[in-house]
Amino acid sequence: MKYKNITAALIMAAVILLPSSFRAEEDGDKKEEPAAAQAATEEKKPEESPQDKELRRTLAALEKKKKTLDEKETRLEEREKKLALLKQEIETKLETLRILDEKVKQALSNLKKEKEAQEQMRIQAQEQKYKDLAKVYENMKAKKAASIVNNMDLDVAKKMFSFMRPQVAGQILANVDPVKAAEISRALTAKEVLMKK
Repeated sequence: MKYKNITAALIMAAVILLPSSFRAEEDGDKKEEPAAAQAATEEKKPEESPQDKELRRTLAALEKKKKTLDEKETRLEEREKKLALLKQEIETKLETLRILDEKVKQALSNLKKEKEAQEQMRIQAQEQKYKDLAKVYENMKAKKAASIVNNMDLDVAKKMFSFMRPQVAGQILANVDPVKAAEISRALTAKEVLMKK
């Protein structure tokens, strides 16, 4: 059984190798042909038909067109990359501007609050001055206070009287020049007392 398998394998190898060895011999025979005969064989190639020429030109044109399109596609891809980078750069700058805008708004808001606080402090300080002045006049005798009020600036008098107790203010105003007393009274009743410099 062993020998039968070996024999079968040798026969198969011979069948496979024999045709190739015949081909090698034929090729050797062809190589021995004179160069002139080979040149004659090459010259006898059939001439190219007009359709083949047209096909070859069309293929060349298509190849050229494909190359052009590939170059355009490459340029477009490069432009798209540049645009993407520019877009990202713009978005980054916009975000930076947005953050700066928020900071500026916050700073303006803080500045406004600070200014309002300072104005409020100024008004309170001014009111305190008029409160203190009112206390001084409240502690004076009504006739003496009235004589001073007669020579006092009308706006200062209005503001000072707005911080006096009504009973004391009435006693002083009773002794103030009637025209001036009327102005001060009108300001107090109409609440026209403005805290200005």
